[in-house]
Amino acid sequence: MKILHVINTMSTVNGGPVRTTLLTLQGTRALGMDVSIVTNEPAPGEEAVSDDPAIRYLPRHRFQSKRWGYTKALPQALAGIGGVDIYHIQGIWLHTGYVTARYARRSGKPYLITLHGTLYPEALAHSSLIKRVTLFLYQRRQLQQAACVHVTCRDEMEHYRALGFTNPVAIVPCPMECDDKVAPLYPKDVKRIGYLGRVHPRKRIEKLFEIWSRLNEPGELLVMGDGDPAYMGFLKEEVERLHLKKVRFEGFVTGEKKNRLLASLTCLVVPSDFENFGIITPEALLQEVPVIATTGSPWQDLDTFRCGWWVNNSIDALTGAVREALSLDEEELQAMGKRGRRLILDRYSVNVVSRQMEQLYAWVAGQGVKPDFVYEF
Repeated sequence: MKILHVINTMSTVNGGPVRTTLLTLQGTRALGMDVSIVTNEPAPGEEAVSDDPAIRYLPRHRFQSKRWGYTKALPQALAGIGGVDIYHIQGIWLHTGYVTARYARRSGKPYLITLHGTLYPEALAHSSLIKRVTLFLYQRRQLQQAACVHVTCRDEMEHYRALGFTNPVAIVPCPMECDDKVAPLYPKDVKRIGYLGRVHPRKRIEKLFEIWSRLNEPGELLVMGDGDPAYMGFLKEEVERLHLKKVRFEGFVTGEKKNRLLASLTCLVVPSDFENFGIITPEALLQEVPVIATTGSPWQDLDTFRCGWWVNNSIDALTGAVREALSLDEEELQAMGKRGRRLILDRYSVNVVSRQMEQLYAWVAGQGVKPDFVYEF
C-alpha cells in the first residue's frame, strides 16, 4: 500500500505536527508500507526537520506565502507520483490541503485529514472571520468528503461533530519516540518545575509566574522554548513585576539537551487552556517526570495511572497541584515517574501507534475491517 502525506512545512520551528508526521512516516515504513511526504521547502532562516529521502521538498516560489502555503509546484508534484492508494493531509486551512483533496477526488482515491487541534473552539476564535469564510468556500466540503478524519482524543472528535460533520473519525494518539531515560542536566537536589514548548499566548505560561510567586519561589522555574517575541517580552516583564529571582529562560531546546532538562525537573507543568494532545506531556513522562496538566488537555491518564495531576486550569488548582508535587519525597516521585514512562511505552510508542495507523489505512483502502477506534456518525 502506498501512502502519501502532504503537509505545508517540515520545518523544525513548527513543532508537534511536523514531528508526529515524521514519526508516522518512519513507523509505518518500518512495518513495510510504502510511505512518503511532499512538503514545501523551509522558509529562509528555517531548517528542515529531516533529510530523509522519503521527504520531497518542493522549491519555494519567489512570492510564496508562508501563511497560506501556496506553491505552484504541488499540482505537478502530485501528478508525478503514481500508484498512491491514500493521500494523508496534515492540517487544514492551507493551499497544500486544498490542492491535495481536489487531486485525490479527481483521481478517485481516498484521502484522510489529521486536524492537529485546528477545530477546537479556542483555535477557531483566532482569525475567526477568515476561518468562517474559508469553511464556507471550501474547507467544510473538503473535510466532509474525507474518507476519515484523524483526531488524537475524544474531545477533539466531539468538537468536530459539533460543527455538523458526519463522516468517520479515527481517534489515534500522536506517536512518541521512546528515548532512553537520560541523566539530568542540573542536580536534583533543588526542587524544580518547568514549562516546555512553543512560547505563545495561548499556552498561558504567565500562570506559572503567578504560581511561583504565591509559593515564594521554593526552588527553580525553567521556561524551555521560544516563539512569539512580543509574548516572550511580556513574560520577562512579568518576572520583573513579580520580583522573581529563580526563573531561568532556557530558550529553544531539542534532542538530548531537552531530555536532560526535563530529567532535571521535579514536575512539568502544562498550563494551556487547551491542547489536542500536548506532546510535551509524554516527553516528560518518558523521562520519569510527573506532569501537571489542565483539563483542557486530554490527559486524564495522569490521574488514572497515578503519574501526575489533571486539574482545572485555574491558578488556585494549579498552585495546589504544584505545592503537592513539591511536597512529595523522592521515593514517591520516582514511583510516579516509573508509572508514567510505562504508560507511554504501552500506549503511545511509535510502534504501537503505527500499527493503529496501518489498520486505519487498510480499512480506508477497503482492505481491512473497521478498527474499533473509528467512529461513524
